[in-house]
Amino acid sequence: MIKKTVWTALLGLSLTAQALTLDEALANALEQSPELRAARAEAQAARTESAVASLWNNPELEVEAEGLGGDADGMNSAEYTAVISQEFPMFGKLRKRRAVADLAADAARMAALEVSRDFEALVRKAFAGLQAAEKIQQIRTEQVALAQDFLETAQTRYEAGAASEMDVLRARMELEETRGEELTAKKRMEASRKNLARLSGFPAIGKTDDAFFQTLEVSGLTTVSDSHPALRRFQTLEQQADAELAREKAAWLPDVTVSAGARYEEDGNVQTFLVGVGVPLPLFNRGRDASAAASFRAEAARAETASVRRRLEQALDTCLVEFETAMDEVRRVQDILLPQAERAEALCREGYASGRFGWMELLETRQMLEEVRLQQVAAQYAAWMAYIGLLKFKPGEGR
Repeated sequence: MIKKTVWTALLGLSLTAQALTLDEALANALEQSPELRAARAEAQAARTESAVASLWNNPELEVEAEGLGGDADGMNSAEYTAVISQEFPMFGKLRKRRAVADLAADAARMAALEVSRDFEALVRKAFAGLQAAEKIQQIRTEQVALAQDFLETAQTRYEAGAASEMDVLRARMELEETRGEELTAKKRMEASRKNLARLSGFPAIGKTDDAFFQTLEVSGLTTVSDSHPALRRFQTLEQQADAELAREKAAWLPDVTVSAGARYEEDGNVQTFLVGVGVPLPLFNRGRDASAAASFRAEAARAETASVRRRLEQALDTCLVEFETAMDEVRRVQDILLPQAERAEALCREGYASGRFGWMELLETRQMLEEVRLQQVAAQYAAWMAYIGLLKFKPGEGR
C-alpha cells in the first residue's frame, strides 16, 4: 500500500511536467475512487450472501437427563436421552431462496456499473472543463499581450501628436480590464485542475493533452439499449420480485424435521433408540398475506421498470438534441465565424500598416477575433458535455 501511494505521488508529480491524457485520468480515477470501491464491495457482499442462501439449516442436538438424585437410588435411576434433528426444506424452497439472492446480487452488480458510468462521466466532464479553462486562459493571456501592445502604440502615437490622450486612457483601461479577465481565467483554471486532481486521485496535475478541439461523433444511439445498467438493474429487481413471490407462495408449505437418537436408563441398564418426524401445522399463518404483499411488490417493480425506461428515453432524446445543437454551433463557429474573423483581422492589420486603418479599428478587429475564439471554446465545451452524456447510453457494461 505504501509503495502504491509513493508511485501515485511520483506519477502525479511527473504529470505536472507532461500533458495528462483522458485515458490516464480515467484509469487512475476508476482505480482510486472510494465510491466505486464501496459499490463493488456491496456487489461482492450480495454475491456472497447468494451462496449462503442455498445452505441448509444446521442440525440440532438435544440432550436430556432425568431422575438425577430424585430418590434414594441417586444416579442409579437416571435416564439420559440424546436426539439429533435435521430440518429438510421441501418444495424447492432452497432453490427459490437462492434464486432471490442471485437476482439481488445481479442487481447490486448493475448498481455498481451505474456508479462506474456516472463517475466516469464526472471525470470526463472535469477533464473537458480543465481543457476549456486552459484554452480560455490562453486566450486571455494573448489578449493581455495585445492590450499591452496597443497601449504602447497609443503612447507612441500620442507622443508623436498622431493620437489624443483619450486614446492612451482607453488603451490603459483596456489593458487593466484584460488583466482582470486573465486573473479570473487563471483562478478558474486552477480550480478546474484541483477538481480533476481530486477526482482522478493524482496529487497534482499540469496541463492536459491538446485534444479539445476534435470532431465528436456518435452513431446508433437512437434508443435505450436493454444492456443499459440502470435498465438492467430494474429489470433484475422485477425478476427478483417475481422470485420473491414464488418463494412466499412456497414458504407456508410445511417442512419436514426428522430426528433420531437414543435413550439410556440406569435402572435396568436399558438402551433404546428413538426416531421421530415433525411437521408444522399451518393453522394460523398460511402465507396468504405475505404472498399478497410479494405480488404487489412484483407489480410495483414492473411499473418502476417501465418508468425507468421512459426516463432514460427522455434523457437520451434530450442529450441527442443538445449534442446536435452544440455540434451545429461548433461547425458554424469553426467553418464560418472563425475564418472570417481571422481574415478580417489580417486585412485590418495590413491596412493599419499602410495607414488605411487606425489603431482603434485594428483593436476592435482583434477583439472580435478573440471573442470568436472564446465562442469556439464555449461551443466545443457544450458539445463535450452533450457527448459525455450520450456515452452513458452506449450499449454494453462499459468499464
